[in-house]
Amino acid sequence: MRYMILPYRFIGNVLNQKYFVLFFYINIIIFSYFFIDKNLALYFDKTGFFNNFFQTITFFGRSELYLLGSLSVLILYKKYKKVALSLFLSVLFSGLTVDILKIVFGRYRPNLFLEKGLYGFDWFHIQHNFISFPSGHAVTAFSAFAVLGHFFPKGKLIFWIIALLTAFSRVVLNAHYLSDVIAGVITGIFCSKFIIDKV
Repeated sequence: MRYMILPYRFIGNVLNQKYFVLFFYINIIIFSYFFIDKNLALYFDKTGFFNNFFQTITFFGRSELYLLGSLSVLILYKKYKKVALSLFLSVLFSGLTVDILKIVFGRYRPNLFLEKGLYGFDWFHIQHNFISFPSGHAVTAFSAFAVLGHFFPKGKLIFWIIALLTAFSRVVLNAHYLSDVIAGVITGIFCSKFIIDKV
């Protein structure tokens, strides 16, 4: 009986590991790449779905907003030193991580697909049109709001809603594909978790 239980314990331990979660999201990204990304790009290119609203909300994905803000709090308000430091390091670390990934993957942005039919990856690029994966705005929003939600749990729901809308704005505005955004979300969350555990 003991030997029959062991495999179930092993499977349970695997399912509880963060690596399984990462594996799960990687498969979602792959599925989106092959079956969803292009269709969504074509749809939002035709509809202009709430463009004015999403052009405003996408501002919350700008890293300088959090870097300068947290730096100011760090200098002026010692009471919130840990929060500000965690926010600053999380956005900085996630930003550096995503910049490296963008250059390595060299994915064509949606405008190249819509205008020239180019879709996929062309490894190691630094030009703007070739650094779509992952989404930097999604990374920034989720790394920032994950930290804020950790320190201010009462506002967690609002933080996550803003982060989700910010990430989704990149798809609506055809700045990124859905898979870029999903990858950005996961990168942002993992980076913020790493920083929170270290600070």
